[in-house]
Parts: sequence; structure tokens; C-alpha cells
Amino acid sequence: MSDPTQKSAWPLIAGALVLLLVFAVAVKVLTGLSAAVPDEDAARSAERSKTRADLDVDNKLKLETYAWTDKAKGLVQIPITQAMELTVAELQGKRPQPAGPVATPAPAAAPAATPAATPTP
Repeated sequence: MSDPTQKSAWPLIAGALVLLLVFAVAVKVLTGLSAAVPDEDAARSAERSKTRADLDVDNKLKLETYAWTDKAKGLVQIPITQAMELTVAELQGKRPQPAGPVATPAPAAAPAATPAATPTP
């Protein structure tokens, strides 16, 4: 005969299967509900995509063309590739300079001790 204190594992297995089934149904219901909601962000997404495309066109135009930045001051924008070439040529024309001595800051002076008050007799 079997020991009456030893319990069967079948109720535990059945409970685990029921919990797994409940979890699967809950996931299916929740994902189904989210799919049923109309995509409210579709219009915003299309607007963001158009804004991004416009910004990319503007940036490409600024990086690849000549234009006046401030005509009164004589400032112009030039294509980025030409600006890089000019910068490299300018830096190659300069000779490296040695660094000067590093000055360390003087230590801060300690505050002067105030004399203790003398008791009156």
C-alpha cells in the first residue's frame, strides 16, 4: 500500500497547466485588444517622416552649396568638403609650438584663528 502522507503530483501538474492556459489566454486577449485600437500615431508618424525628409534636404543644401550667411559682415557658407580642405591646409602651414610651463595655483591661506574671549573677573 501507499503511504497516506505522500501526496500525488497530479493536482500540482493540473494546477500548473491551468495557470499556463490562463496566462496564454490573457496574453492573446491583451494583444488582440492592442491590435483592435486604431493606429492613432499613423498621422503623426507621417508628419514626422515628412519633417525629417525636409530637414535632410535643408541640411544637404547647407552642406553642399555656397550662400551668404551675413552679407553685411561678409560671412558666407561654403561646402563642407572645401571647408575641410582649407582647414587642413591652414593647419599644415602652422608649426607646432611647445607648451609653456604649467603654473600651479598657490595653496589657499588658512583662515586666521580668532582669539578666545577672556573671562572677566
